[in-house]
Amino acid sequence: MSTWLLPRSELTSEQLRAVELSPQCHQVIFGAPGSGKTQILLHRAAFLRNHLGTKPNRFRIFVYTNVLKHYIRSALALLNLPEDAVITYDDWCRVFYEKHIDGELPWDIRARRPDFDCIRRDVRAHIISGAVPLPLYDFVLVDEAQDLSVDTFDTICRIARHVTLCLDNKQQIYERGSSEAEILAKFGLRRRNLSLLDAYRCSPFVARLAAQFIPDPQEARHYLGQVRTSQTERQTPLLFKAATFDEEKNRLVEILRERLLIDQRIAVLFPLRRQVFGFADGLKRAGIEVETQENLNFGSSRPKLITYASAKGLTFDSVLLPRLVPESFPRMSPERMQRLLFVAITRATNWVYLSTNEGNELPLLQALHPLVAERVLTIQSAGAATPPVAPPRTETSTTPGLDFL
Repeated sequence: MSTWLLPRSELTSEQLRAVELSPQCHQVIFGAPGSGKTQILLHRAAFLRNHLGTKPNRFRIFVYTNVLKHYIRSALALLNLPEDAVITYDDWCRVFYEKHIDGELPWDIRARRPDFDCIRRDVRAHIISGAVPLPLYDFVLVDEAQDLSVDTFDTICRIARHVTLCLDNKQQIYERGSSEAEILAKFGLRRRNLSLLDAYRCSPFVARLAAQFIPDPQEARHYLGQVRTSQTERQTPLLFKAATFDEEKNRLVEILRERLLIDQRIAVLFPLRRQVFGFADGLKRAGIEVETQENLNFGSSRPKLITYASAKGLTFDSVLLPRLVPESFPRMSPERMQRLLFVAITRATNWVYLSTNEGNELPLLQALHPLVAERVLTIQSAGAATPPVAPPRTETSTTPGLDFL
């Protein structure tokens, strides 16, 4: 059974107000990481279903990634919501296309997958043409709305009588996403319907670390002003600068073993998809059972290895961020790197571990050095870490079990 979804009785008064906003008009809810946007969407789905007497096939919850879809579905039984109500927008477009337009999807030969850009355009055109009776749904709820395009919202407005959006533009990591102003204009609103001001998820140390990657000082101060959670983790976040790649890998194994001993929900996040599977293989050979984004079970205590982008909307006790080197962020602007690091760090409720290679560290990490004087961050250089417990030696590797990519 899910451990991340709070019962309705434990929601704050502000969160309850968001859950019960009127369905007579569209609603746009803004909230920083930790303000409970995903919690609100699920409880609001249950509220609107009961309030409107909506049948299970007459509402949808749109999310951006398949990982977030599985994460949310792991909690639906607690509110008696159907699994097929939660779907990515692209998957919904695919199903609509096959049912109403053509059973054969347009194909992107180079990417070796359906051409979702074409599918979205054709679905929107088909809906605008009046070829299907509208609306299809009594209500639609959208998580991570900032990462969807303006055209997407035009489609959503047409298929649902009521729409509720949750968003935070500080977490926008896709260029084709929408600004808050664009979203409000599309829904005919002059301002947000509600701003969630009492973040409860990220501890003060984690929030202070994340705030270093908010470029606008005023926005950073505003974000930190929302933190109401007390600091329960005795350790400060840790940045480890390894002398070699092997030392970084060994230290990661040591950290994972320590965190597993205290029964924490752990995520190891990576910028690149290939890093996920390379490290998963290496950790398994080191005797640590992990799950990747291909086989996630959010009811298990095994560490989850996923990309930054796929982690949006998820929550863990501890988040580990290895490989913070320039090669992990190829052809990426500093602005996008900042947003990605902000998203990755704010997946943690209690503690964050970062690691890099000394002499090849990501330049953005320099922004974290002032936190040492504030006693918000600990930095360890090569050779300063406690030596990891070495796994049994074999004939095939000088660092057994750690043949990572």
